[in-house]
Amino acid sequence: MSNASELAALLATQPKPVCAELTPFEIVGADFDAGFVALRFAEQAAFSNHWGHIQGGFGVALIDVLVSIAAFAKLRQWCPTVEIKSSFIAPAKLGVCRGEARIIRAGKSLAFVEAWLWGADDQLAIHATATLSVKG
Repeated sequence: MSNASELAALLATQPKPVCAELTPFEIVGADFDAGFVALRFAEQAAFSNHWGHIQGGFGVALIDVLVSIAAFAKLRQWCPTVEIKSSFIAPAKLGVCRGEARIIRAGKSLAFVEAWLWGADDQLAIHATATLSVKG
């Protein structure tokens, strides 16, 4: 079951940080119960490195968006990221890319999230795990 439109409506009611302007996205899938989201990110030419790929730091920023929204979808609160471990599997081709994230476990003080980012060529580029701080 997809809660994508419901999640989009919910996010529209939330204050948007200025940095969100750098990572525009469309929600293409969501499951509140599972804490799962699938996003499509708009192309950002400014994210390009010397080889026409997404520079690693910007790729991790997209991962952070994914894990934050997955946590919000399940917990209905913004949870600060306290740790991200990213593995760069392949270069992330610049262009419209997609990502997915899911909650592995959410406790009273921490949430553990897994995320993936595919480049514009649909090749898996980044796999990450993250720890987020849950407010009691």
